[in-house]
Amino acid sequence: MTATANTETVHTSLTQHTAGLRLTRRGRLLLVGLPVMMLAIALLAGALFAATSAFNSVQATTAGQPGVEAVEVTVSPGDTLWTIASDAPAAGDIHQVMGQIVELNDLDSSQLQPGQVLHVPAD
Repeated sequence: MTATANTETVHTSLTQHTAGLRLTRRGRLLLVGLPVMMLAIALLAGALFAATSAFNSVQATTAGQPGVEAVEVTVSPGDTLWTIASDAPAAGDIHQVMGQIVELNDLDSSQLQPGQVLHVPAD
């Protein structure tokens, strides 16, 4: 009978431990609070995405594109940057116009070839 009594005692104590399972305050917070917090973060991220996309819309315009107005000039024999800049429709100092011609055409030197097409600023 002793063996039977010990077996019943062990079985009864195991049943009591599993039947009385309770969550602590920290466990309830983890079980309920974590999903709620993740949902709140997802909602905030969605609201932030919607707000930034509303402010980042592209507007169509009828205004001209920004940049330099330019005309194309074909280099004649004997032409130099100085003569082309002095004949350019752009107003201003000839040295500035020469610099703009060099920049617009990505020139490495002041040597020009007859027949070469240059973009010259026009105001």
